[in-house]
Amino acid sequence: MNLTPDFTRNSLLRFHAGLARSTGIATAIVGLGMTFGYAGSDAQIDNVANSPRGTFRIEREAKRDNTGNSTTTFWISSAADPNQRVRLDETSDDPNNWHFFISPNEQWICTTVHEHSQLNSLRLYQRKTGLQFEQVATMDEEQAGHGWHFDRSALKGDQQPDETGRVYDYFVAWSSDSTRLLVERRSQLEAKKDGRNLWRRDYFYFNLGKGKLEHTQYLLTLNHAFSQYNPDQKKDVAMPAFAEPLAALPPEKELRDRYDAAERRLNKVYPAYLTQAGSEIQNPNAKQDRVRYQQQWLKARESGATSFADMGSKAERQRRKVLYLADATDNRAHELEDYLAERARYEEENKKSGGESQ
Repeated sequence: MNLTPDFTRNSLLRFHAGLARSTGIATAIVGLGMTFGYAGSDAQIDNVANSPRGTFRIEREAKRDNTGNSTTTFWISSAADPNQRVRLDETSDDPNNWHFFISPNEQWICTTVHEHSQLNSLRLYQRKTGLQFEQVATMDEEQAGHGWHFDRSALKGDQQPDETGRVYDYFVAWSSDSTRLLVERRSQLEAKKDGRNLWRRDYFYFNLGKGKLEHTQYLLTLNHAFSQYNPDQKKDVAMPAFAEPLAALPPEKELRDRYDAAERRLNKVYPAYLTQAGSEIQNPNAKQDRVRYQQQWLKARESGATSFADMGSKAERQRRKVLYLADATDNRAHELEDYLAERARYEEENKKSGGESQ
């Protein structure tokens, strides 16, 4: 797979993960920073994610005790009636470390949590009934997984001999049919003689129907290209987010219609993304970096689509290519929309606290 260098997404799109990770390619659109309170309550409530179909949202409710300490509770709230809400069985004293990604069919929520400087964990919730979601799995190097028994051999062991134990699990994408969740695992390797640490990347799927981890030919090819990298060299690769669906390939016309719609969506949001670069005080070259990355992303999208198509039968190759183009483009548009929404919320909060943009 011919992947393009200089993956500047990791420096440009960090707000969605507490300024420590790219926005990922979220299916759900991050909330626009709506802050409100229910009648008779002094709690501050923020809308942090909207479901793809607009039927519910994820809210965080912050309350302070008499000593000034704040605890945040997360809620699933009906979009039609905000008074109907169900608590997500989690609380946090640092809610900015939590980020939510909702599947296209609204039956799953993936949450990434920045636990500390050495660990980024991942949690998976499944819809049970109504607004109720139940945690069914965790990906956490410090404790055993909860719920499903995943085939850990899919990761080739928990920790490789040359790993330092510094591990970050990230959301990458849902498949368009909501049958797979693509996850990226980054692990730091032992320092070389020159004192520099390389990193290993591993991409794998949660098969949501089977409750197991898995690799495919496509992911094994991807992992080979990403096996080790040196972030200090500031040379990375543009990797369009694409997760293989398990459903049968749709007709080519349907796929082309999806691709055209995704292109229109991306062409609409991209100019706003470039305009926003002018407010990046700490990076005067932000606009140039974004243009360069987008050009590289376009090349990587084309080469990735060709590689994925070539892995299928001759009869399916054209449809496989259009499927990749459609889903990768739609995910990229979501990514930029999410970034702009999160950035707007961040700047609004910064104004209230008297700070300035980063």
